[in-house]
Amino acid sequence: MNDAVVKGVDHVSLLVKSTEQSVEFYQSILGLELLERPGLGFPGAWLSLGENQTLHLLELPNPYGSIKRPEHGGRDQHFALSVSGIAVFKQRLDCKGIVYTESRSGRKALFFKDLDSNVIELFEI
Repeated sequence: MNDAVVKGVDHVSLLVKSTEQSVEFYQSILGLELLERPGLGFPGAWLSLGENQTLHLLELPNPYGSIKRPEHGGRDQHFALSVSGIAVFKQRLDCKGIVYTESRSGRKALFFKDLDSNVIELFEI
């Protein structure tokens, strides 16, 4: 078993209520490229996160029901993406009226929610 190691993240899967609206959201805010997706028998989409990593959107009606989520995304389940500059993403979020909170750690990072309250962290490297 000494030769088995984790090599990285392959994909992140998120539950969404509308594949079409979520694809538009992720493309307009993060500029993600839509990828081919095999026929899996349920609606969804795959988007490129670069470096052979993908975001899988899985469509379900009312994916989170009445779950109460924390206001600050840093205290919620989330996935983090490294970005080369945070200012451009702040402008995109501001233009779309999307609320975000900045990292409380002092890092150049922010948290925002997608259309289904999935939390995304962007941090500048």
